[in-house]
Amino acid sequence: MDRIGRLFPKLTIKLRIILIFTSITVVLVGALSTVSYYFVRNIYSNQLYEQTALLTRLTGVGLNQKFLPLLPVGDRKSLANSYYREYLQNQSTVMGLNQAFIFDADFTILAHSDSTFQLGRSQPQLSLSRSEIIGLNLAESTLSLPFKGEDGNWYLWGFYRLDEGHWLGVQESAARLARIEDLARIFWIIGLTGVFITIVSGWLLARSIAKPIDRLVKFSEDLGKGRFDAAAPAGIHGELATLTRALDRMRNDIAQKQKEKMDMLAQIAHEIRNPLGGIELLAGLIEEAAPSDSVSKDYARKILDEIAGLKVLVNDFLNYSKPVVAKPEWVDVSGLVDEIRDIFQAQSEAMGFTISQNASANSVYFDPHHLRQILMNLVSNGLEQTEPGGSIEIEVKENEAKTTLLVKDDGPGIPQENLHSVFEPFFTTRTNGTGLGLAICRKLCRANMAEITVTNNPEKGCTFAISNEKFKQRG
Repeated sequence: MDRIGRLFPKLTIKLRIILIFTSITVVLVGALSTVSYYFVRNIYSNQLYEQTALLTRLTGVGLNQKFLPLLPVGDRKSLANSYYREYLQNQSTVMGLNQAFIFDADFTILAHSDSTFQLGRSQPQLSLSRSEIIGLNLAESTLSLPFKGEDGNWYLWGFYRLDEGHWLGVQESAARLARIEDLARIFWIIGLTGVFITIVSGWLLARSIAKPIDRLVKFSEDLGKGRFDAAAPAGIHGELATLTRALDRMRNDIAQKQKEKMDMLAQIAHEIRNPLGGIELLAGLIEEAAPSDSVSKDYARKILDEIAGLKVLVNDFLNYSKPVVAKPEWVDVSGLVDEIRDIFQAQSEAMGFTISQNASANSVYFDPHHLRQILMNLVSNGLEQTEPGGSIEIEVKENEAKTTLLVKDDGPGIPQENLHSVFEPFFTTRTNGTGLGLAICRKLCRANMAEITVTNNPEKGCTFAISNEKFKQRG
C-alpha cells in the first residue's frame, strides 16, 4: 500500500485498495485461466495422440500386406482394391475412424474406406508431413499436428509404414479441440467475472475503510478550527476505533487546556480592569481639580484617554474569552439589515455612505444575537476603511449546496499578505484597533457551524463571506 502511495501519490485510499485487489486478481485469474486451458488441452491432446496412434497401429498390423504390390493406381474394380477397401471400411466402422486409406510414395491414394472417394489422385495435405512419413521404418507409426479440414472441423492424421512403397493413413476426428477452445472462452469469462466481483468487493471494502477515515478527518478539522464541542464520530470499529478514542481524548485535553488558558487570561483582565477603574477615578478628580490652563489638566486628560483605550481592549478580550453557546433559529436577513442600517444611519448620512441589501434568500439559520454582532462589526469596519461616498452591500446567495451571506465594501481592500491573518487574535493594522473584532466574528461563526472568509474584489474593496451548507438543513 505504501509503495502504491509513493507511485501514485494522488490516488485516494479507496482507489489504491481497488487497484491492488484488481491487479492481484487479474494476475491470478489470468495465470489460472491460462494454466487451466493449456492443462486441459494437453490432457486431451495426449489422449487423442495416444488413441490415434493405437488405432493406426492396430489397423496397420491387421492389414494383409501381400496384395499391396497388386494395387493398381486408380482402378477401383480390381480385386486387390476391393479387398483393401472392404478391410478399411470394416476397420473404420469398428474403430470409429473418420476415414482410412492406403497411399504410395507419391502420396497418391490407392485405396480408401470411402467408396465414393476418387482414387489415383494425390493428397496435397499429406506433403505437409512428408519428412515424418518418408522417415518411418517398417511397422512404425507417426502422427500429424491437428488441422482444420475443408468442412471446418478439427482432425488428426496417423501414418503407418506397411512396406517399402506403401503407407496406411487414418483420419481421426479432433472435434473436442473446438470444445476446448470454447472452454478457453469460458475460462476467460469466469476470469472477467472474477475481476468484476473483485472490483466491486474492493470498492465496498475501500468504502468501509475510507468512510470512517473521512469522518475522522472531518472530526480532526473541527478540532483544528477550535470546535471542541464537536462529537467524536460513532459507529467506528477495529483499529480505527482506537484512533477515534485517541482523538477524543486529545479533544478533551485541548478543550481543558484552552478553558484553563481563557480562564487565566480572563482573570488577568479582571485584575487589570479593577485598578484601571481606580486610576480612571483619580485621573478624573485631578482633571476636575486642576485649573483649566494648567499642564496637570492636559496630563490627566491624556491619562483618561489611554485608560479608555485599555478598557476597550480589556472588554474586547473578555468578550473573546467568554464561552460561546449558539442558539440558532431562522433569522430574517432583511429585517436585521434594516436594523443595522438604522443603527449606523447618522454616521452613514454624515459620510454620504449607503448600506444596501440584495437577498435572494429570506432567512438563514443562525443565532440572531451572534449574527447581529458579526454584521455590526463588519459594517463598522467597512465604514472606517471606506472613504466618504462609498457603499456596503449585504447579499445572501443560495443554491442546492449551501447558503452564503456576503458583506461587500468598496474600500481600499486588504493587502494580500494579510488576508490569512485578519482573523487571528490581536492582529490589526490600525493604530487604535484591538485586533479582536474579526477574531470574535470567526469564533461566533464557528459556534454556529459556519465559516467566515475574506477576499479582495476584482475592482476595489473586499468581501466577507459567511457560509454553511447546513444553513438550510438545520431548520
